[in-house]
Amino acid sequence: MNRNLYSDIYYSLRRPEDIAKVAEQTKLPEELMLVIYTQRTVRFATRDYYQVVEMAPSLLRRWKNGEPMVKIARRLDFPPILLGLILLSQDNVGRKRFWKMVREPETVGDKRLRAEMMAIRKSDILYSPEGAEVQKQRGVKGEEKLAIWLDEQGIKYRTEADLRGKFPKTPDFLLDEPLDYNGYEIKWIDSKASFGDDIELRKNNRRQFHQYVTLFGKGLVLYWFGYIDDMKSEDSILIGDERILVELKKALEAKRKSAN
Repeated sequence: MNRNLYSDIYYSLRRPEDIAKVAEQTKLPEELMLVIYTQRTVRFATRDYYQVVEMAPSLLRRWKNGEPMVKIARRLDFPPILLGLILLSQDNVGRKRFWKMVREPETVGDKRLRAEMMAIRKSDILYSPEGAEVQKQRGVKGEEKLAIWLDEQGIKYRTEADLRGKFPKTPDFLLDEPLDYNGYEIKWIDSKASFGDDIELRKNNRRQFHQYVTLFGKGLVLYWFGYIDDMKSEDSILIGDERILVELKKALEAKRKSAN
Protein backbone atom coordinates (compact mmCIF):
# COMPACT_ATOMS: atom_id res chain seq x y z
CA MET A 1 0.00 0.00 0.00
CA ASN A 2 1.17 3.50 -0.79
CA ARG A 3 2.53 5.21 2.34
CA ASN A 4 0.39 8.34 1.90
CA LEU A 5 -2.79 6.31 1.49
CA TYR A 6 -1.91 4.27 4.57
CA SER A 7 -1.32 7.41 6.63
CA ASP A 8 -4.71 8.81 5.57
CA ILE A 9 -6.44 5.55 6.51
CA TYR A 10 -4.54 5.16 9.79
CA TYR A 11 -5.48 8.57 11.15
CA SER A 12 -9.07 8.36 9.89
CA LEU A 13 -9.84 5.21 11.89
CA ARG A 14 -10.57 6.76 15.29
CA ARG A 15 -13.71 4.84 16.23
CA PRO A 16 -15.36 1.52 15.28
CA GLU A 17 -17.97 3.27 13.14
CA ASP A 18 -15.17 4.68 10.98
CA ILE A 19 -14.26 1.19 9.73
CA ALA A 20 -17.15 0.76 7.27
CA LYS A 21 -17.00 4.41 6.23
CA VAL A 22 -13.29 4.35 5.37
CA ALA A 23 -13.66 0.98 3.63
CA GLU A 24 -16.35 2.50 1.41
CA GLN A 25 -14.28 5.60 0.71
CA THR A 26 -11.15 3.66 -0.22
CA LYS A 27 -12.88 0.64 -1.81
CA LEU A 28 -10.75 -1.60 0.40
CA PRO A 29 -11.95 -4.57 2.51
CA GLU A 30 -13.55 -3.86 5.89
CA GLU A 31 -11.40 -6.53 7.51
CA LEU A 32 -8.27 -4.66 6.43
CA MET A 33 -9.73 -1.50 7.98
CA LEU A 34 -10.45 -3.44 11.19
CA VAL A 35 -6.85 -4.71 11.30
CA ILE A 36 -5.42 -1.20 10.88
CA TYR A 37 -7.92 0.19 13.39
CA THR A 38 -6.86 -2.50 15.86
CA GLN A 39 -3.16 -1.70 15.52
CA ARG A 40 -3.75 2.05 15.83
CA THR A 41 -6.07 1.73 18.84
CA VAL A 42 -3.76 -0.58 20.77
CA ARG A 43 -0.81 1.75 20.19
CA PHE A 44 -2.69 4.87 21.23
CA ALA A 45 -4.16 3.10 24.27
CA THR A 46 -0.68 1.99 25.33
CA ARG A 47 0.61 5.53 24.89
CA ASP A 48 -2.23 7.16 26.80
CA TYR A 49 -2.76 4.53 29.51
CA TYR A 50 -0.85 6.16 32.36
CA GLN A 51 -2.20 9.59 31.48
CA VAL A 52 -5.72 8.20 31.91
CA VAL A 53 -4.63 6.55 35.19
CA GLU A 54 -3.54 9.97 36.47
CA MET A 55 -6.98 11.35 35.57
CA ALA A 56 -8.77 8.41 37.17
CA PRO A 57 -9.92 10.09 40.44
CA SER A 58 -11.72 12.90 38.58
CA LEU A 59 -13.06 10.47 35.97
CA LEU A 60 -14.41 8.23 38.72
CA ARG A 61 -16.26 11.18 40.23
CA ARG A 62 -17.82 11.93 36.83
CA TRP A 63 -18.95 8.32 36.54
CA LYS A 64 -20.38 8.27 40.06
CA ASN A 65 -22.27 11.45 39.21
CA GLY A 66 -24.01 9.62 36.39
CA GLU A 67 -21.86 9.97 33.27
CA PRO A 68 -21.68 6.58 31.46
CA MET A 69 -18.32 4.89 30.99
CA VAL A 70 -18.82 4.67 27.23
CA LYS A 71 -19.37 8.42 27.01
CA ILE A 72 -16.26 9.16 29.09
CA ALA A 73 -14.23 6.76 26.93
CA ARG A 74 -15.40 8.46 23.76
CA ARG A 75 -14.41 11.87 25.10
CA LEU A 76 -10.93 10.51 25.78
CA ASP A 77 -10.72 8.47 22.55
CA PHE A 78 -9.84 5.49 24.76
CA PRO A 79 -11.07 1.85 24.72
CA PRO A 80 -14.19 1.57 26.96
CA ILE A 81 -13.16 -1.67 28.66
CA LEU A 82 -9.71 -0.35 29.56
CA LEU A 83 -11.36 2.78 30.92
CA GLY A 84 -13.70 0.63 33.01
CA LEU A 85 -10.73 -1.30 34.37
CA ILE A 86 -8.99 1.93 35.41
CA LEU A 87 -12.10 3.49 36.95
CA LEU A 88 -13.17 0.47 38.95
CA SER A 89 -9.64 -0.17 40.20
CA GLN A 90 -10.00 3.26 41.83
CA ASP A 91 -13.16 1.92 43.47
CA ASN A 92 -11.35 -1.11 44.94
CA VAL A 93 -12.45 -3.58 42.28
CA GLY A 94 -9.60 -6.00 41.56
CA ARG A 95 -8.57 -7.03 38.04
CA LYS A 96 -9.81 -10.60 38.43
CA ARG A 97 -13.24 -9.44 39.56
CA PHE A 98 -13.40 -6.80 36.83
CA TRP A 99 -12.70 -9.24 34.01
CA LYS A 100 -15.25 -11.68 35.44
CA MET A 101 -17.82 -8.86 35.31
CA VAL A 102 -16.89 -8.18 31.67
CA ARG A 103 -17.20 -11.87 30.76
CA GLU A 104 -20.37 -12.43 32.82
CA PRO A 105 -22.13 -9.06 33.19
CA GLU A 106 -25.42 -10.77 33.97
CA THR A 107 -23.95 -11.91 37.31
CA VAL A 108 -23.30 -8.34 38.51
CA GLY A 109 -25.74 -7.55 41.32
CA ASP A 110 -25.77 -3.75 41.09
CA LYS A 111 -28.21 -2.72 38.35
CA ARG A 112 -26.28 0.29 37.10
CA LEU A 113 -22.92 -1.48 37.16
CA ARG A 114 -24.44 -4.44 35.31
CA ALA A 115 -25.71 -2.11 32.59
CA GLU A 116 -22.32 -0.40 32.40
CA MET A 117 -20.51 -3.72 31.95
CA MET A 118 -22.88 -4.69 29.17
CA ALA A 119 -22.44 -1.32 27.48
CA ILE A 120 -18.63 -1.25 27.52
CA ARG A 121 -18.49 -4.86 26.33
CA LYS A 122 -20.82 -4.09 23.44
CA SER A 123 -18.99 -0.92 22.39
CA ASP A 124 -15.42 -2.25 22.65
CA ILE A 125 -14.61 -4.34 19.60
CA LEU A 126 -11.02 -5.00 20.65
CA TYR A 127 -10.79 -5.69 24.38
CA SER A 128 -14.14 -7.45 24.76
CA PRO A 129 -14.19 -11.28 24.81
CA GLU A 130 -15.71 -11.19 21.31
CA GLY A 131 -13.02 -8.83 20.04
CA ALA A 132 -10.22 -10.92 21.51
CA GLU A 133 -11.66 -14.05 19.88
CA VAL A 134 -11.83 -12.34 16.47
CA GLN A 135 -8.15 -11.40 16.73
CA LYS A 136 -7.18 -14.90 17.88
CA GLN A 137 -9.07 -16.59 15.03
CA ARG A 138 -7.57 -14.22 12.48
CA GLY A 139 -4.13 -15.42 13.53
CA VAL A 140 -5.18 -19.07 13.49
CA LYS A 141 -6.65 -18.75 9.98
CA GLY A 142 -3.45 -17.16 8.69
CA GLU A 143 -1.33 -20.03 9.96
CA GLU A 144 -3.78 -22.61 8.64
CA LYS A 145 -3.82 -20.95 5.23
CA LEU A 146 -0.03 -20.95 5.05
CA ALA A 147 0.16 -24.60 6.15
CA ILE A 148 -2.27 -25.57 3.37
CA TRP A 149 -0.18 -23.68 0.82
CA LEU A 150 3.04 -25.37 1.97
CA ASP A 151 1.37 -28.80 1.85
CA GLU A 152 0.05 -28.14 -1.67
CA GLN A 153 3.56 -27.31 -2.84
CA GLY A 154 4.99 -30.42 -1.20
CA ILE A 155 7.21 -28.34 1.07
CA LYS A 156 8.21 -30.14 4.27
CA TYR A 157 8.36 -28.17 7.48
CA ARG A 158 8.18 -28.21 11.24
CA THR A 159 5.70 -26.03 13.05
CA GLU A 160 6.09 -23.91 16.15
CA ALA A 161 4.42 -26.74 18.10
CA ASP A 162 6.95 -29.27 16.74
CA LEU A 163 9.85 -27.03 17.78
CA ARG A 164 8.56 -25.95 21.18
CA GLY A 165 11.12 -26.51 23.92
CA LYS A 166 13.98 -27.12 21.48
CA PHE A 167 14.84 -23.48 20.83
CA PRO A 168 14.34 -20.24 22.81
CA LYS A 169 12.34 -18.73 19.92
CA THR A 170 10.62 -20.48 17.03
CA PRO A 171 8.94 -19.23 13.84
CA ASP A 172 5.56 -20.55 12.73
CA PHE A 173 7.18 -22.74 10.06
CA LEU A 174 10.79 -23.93 9.87
CA LEU A 175 11.43 -25.42 6.42
CA ASP A 176 13.26 -28.75 6.16
CA GLU A 177 14.93 -27.50 2.97
CA PRO A 178 15.50 -23.83 2.05
CA LEU A 179 13.10 -22.33 -0.48
CA ASP A 180 14.73 -20.27 -3.23
CA TYR A 181 13.24 -16.91 -4.14
CA ASN A 182 15.31 -15.13 -6.79
CA GLY A 183 18.51 -16.29 -5.14
CA TYR A 184 17.25 -15.59 -1.62
CA GLU A 185 17.16 -18.70 0.58
CA ILE A 186 14.03 -18.81 2.75
CA LYS A 187 14.68 -21.07 5.74
CA TRP A 188 11.66 -20.11 7.82
CA ILE A 189 8.29 -18.40 7.36
CA ASP A 190 6.32 -16.47 9.95
CA SER A 191 2.62 -15.73 9.47
CA LYS A 192 1.34 -12.34 10.63
CA ALA A 193 -2.40 -11.59 10.58
CA SER A 194 -1.64 -7.88 10.65
CA PHE A 195 -0.65 -5.00 8.38
CA GLY A 196 3.07 -4.40 8.05
CA ASP A 197 3.93 -0.80 8.84
CA ASP A 198 7.16 0.57 10.30
CA ILE A 199 6.00 0.28 13.91
CA GLU A 200 4.78 -3.29 13.47
CA LEU A 201 7.99 -4.35 11.76
CA ARG A 202 10.18 -2.79 14.48
CA LYS A 203 8.15 -4.51 17.18
CA ASN A 204 8.28 -7.88 15.41
CA ASN A 205 12.01 -7.50 14.73
CA ARG A 206 12.74 -6.80 18.40
CA ARG A 207 10.53 -9.56 19.79
CA GLN A 208 10.95 -12.31 17.22
CA PHE A 209 12.64 -11.91 13.85
CA HIS A 210 16.17 -11.11 15.01
CA GLN A 211 16.18 -14.27 17.13
CA TYR A 212 14.91 -16.36 14.20
CA VAL A 213 17.70 -15.09 11.96
CA THR A 214 20.32 -15.83 14.61
CA LEU A 215 19.01 -19.35 15.13
CA PHE A 216 17.94 -20.40 11.63
CA GLY A 217 19.15 -17.90 9.03
CA LYS A 218 17.17 -15.89 6.49
CA GLY A 219 13.38 -15.99 6.45
CA LEU A 220 10.12 -14.69 5.06
CA VAL A 221 7.56 -12.69 7.03
CA LEU A 222 4.11 -12.93 5.51
CA TYR A 223 1.83 -10.01 6.39
CA TRP A 224 -1.55 -11.31 5.22
CA PHE A 225 -3.13 -7.86 5.19
CA GLY A 226 -0.33 -6.19 3.23
CA TYR A 227 2.44 -3.78 4.06
CA ILE A 228 3.72 -0.33 3.17
CA ASP A 229 5.33 -0.51 -0.26
CA ASP A 230 8.53 1.37 0.54
CA MET A 231 9.06 -0.14 3.99
CA LYS A 232 12.68 -1.15 4.55
CA SER A 233 13.61 -4.47 6.09
CA GLU A 234 16.96 -6.08 6.83
CA ASP A 235 18.64 -8.18 4.17
CA SER A 236 18.08 -11.33 6.23
CA ILE A 237 14.31 -10.74 6.51
CA LEU A 238 12.12 -10.81 3.42
CA ILE A 239 8.76 -9.03 3.71
CA GLY A 240 5.81 -10.19 1.65
CA ASP A 241 2.05 -10.66 1.49
CA GLU A 242 -0.17 -13.13 -0.33
CA ARG A 243 1.26 -12.02 -3.69
CA ILE A 244 4.64 -13.55 -2.90
CA LEU A 245 3.03 -16.98 -2.51
CA VAL A 246 1.78 -16.68 -6.10
CA GLU A 247 5.30 -15.84 -7.27
CA LEU A 248 6.84 -18.67 -5.25
CA LYS A 249 4.33 -21.15 -6.64
CA LYS A 250 5.18 -20.14 -10.22
CA ALA A 251 8.90 -20.47 -9.47
CA LEU A 252 8.40 -23.93 -7.97
CA GLU A 253 6.31 -25.08 -10.95
CA ALA A 254 8.93 -23.80 -13.38
CA LYS A 255 11.67 -25.60 -11.44
CA ARG A 256 9.73 -28.88 -11.55
CA LYS A 257 9.11 -28.57 -15.30
CA SER A 258 12.79 -27.90 -16.00
CA ALA A 259 13.73 -30.90 -13.85
CA ASN A 260 11.50 -33.12 -16.00
